[in-house]
This record gives sequence, structure tokens and C-alpha cells, in this order.
Amino acid sequence: MHSYSIDREERKGVLLVLAIVSIVLAWAVHKVLVSYEMSLPWWVESPSVLFFYGFLFFVCDRWLWQALRKAGVIKTPNLNGEWEGLLKSSFDEHATGVEAMLRVFQTWTKIKILLKTDKSCSHSETASIIIDAPEGKYLNYQYLNEPKSSSEKTMSIHRGTARLLFDEKTGSLDGEYYSGRDRQNIGTLHFERLR
Repeated sequence: MHSYSIDREERKGVLLVLAIVSIVLAWAVHKVLVSYEMSLPWWVESPSVLFFYGFLFFVCDRWLWQALRKAGVIKTPNLNGEWEGLLKSSFDEHATGVEAMLRVFQTWTKIKILLKTDKSCSHSETASIIIDAPEGKYLNYQYLNEPKSSSEKTMSIHRGTARLLFDEKTGSLDGEYYSGRDRQNIGTLHFERLR
């Protein structure tokens, strides 16, 4: 998985709250140890601010962000899961749809997008999620596509970019892609969330 950017400042606020909570927890543990006159062995440190911050960040990044999203604190959309759909390419003048499976692995700060068809597989290298666009929320990512051995000889490894508009009401991703100079194809993508 790789980091992705968002166009909001929400991460700064949440990280500040995590830092404050970490300081309070470290202070509370220290006070408990002092009040009970407990001393830890020399090889064990009492939990520090950095320990609590690391732990809270891990929990928030993996799971808590989704609860904070439901509460309205975080606006980053959750695209995690499997998506089924079609892509159409300028290679054949958009005549036929190719079945495709999109798999998104996402935490609050990291993401990986995999797209598979019967002829090739691609994976994201960079990504961003735009939340405050006039047309709605969308996922933008750069990918590396690798054809399968059974694909046409004209297919080669190439890079490209995809932009997918996210409709939360219908649970769909719609957009376009274009490939690098070797292929110079453009096309449309439509996916619906499976789970």
C-alpha cells in the first residue's frame, strides 16, 4: 500500500487530538504508578507519549477512522472493497465492454488499487481522493498495467491515469482513463461495489 493525499485539512486536526490524548494517557499512567508506589523493572519503561501516540495512530488508521467518518468528523470516503464493472477502450472505438474487477485496499492514510481483466492487471502507484470538487468526490490515481501472457502481442507494459467519480448513494465509481505514450488509449470505466 502507498500513501494518498486528500484535499482537506482533517488529518491535521485528528492527529493533534491523538497527540493530546497520548499526553494525557502517559501522564495518567505515570500518576497511577506513583500513587501505588509501583516501580517497573529497569528494562521496562513506563508507556511514553510516543508509545500511546503510535498505538492510537495505528488504531485510528486501521479501524477508528471509519467510525469517525460515520460520526461526520472525517469526510474521506471509504472505497475499501471489491467493485465489479466494465471498461471501454478507444482501442476498438468503444465498441465492446471488457469485464473488470477493481479491488481497493484502504486505510485512513494508505491505499492500493488493483484492476484485473482477463487480459491484464494494473496496480496504483500514487493516488489522491478529492472531496470538495463541484462534481463530487473522486479518486484519481496513476497505475502500472501489465498484460497477461495470453493477451494480444500489441499489448505492452504501460503507465496510465484513471479518474473515478464516487457516488455514495448508488455505490458506484464512474470515470475515464488514459494510457501512456506506448498505447495512447483512452476509455471509460464503470464499477459497482460488491462488498
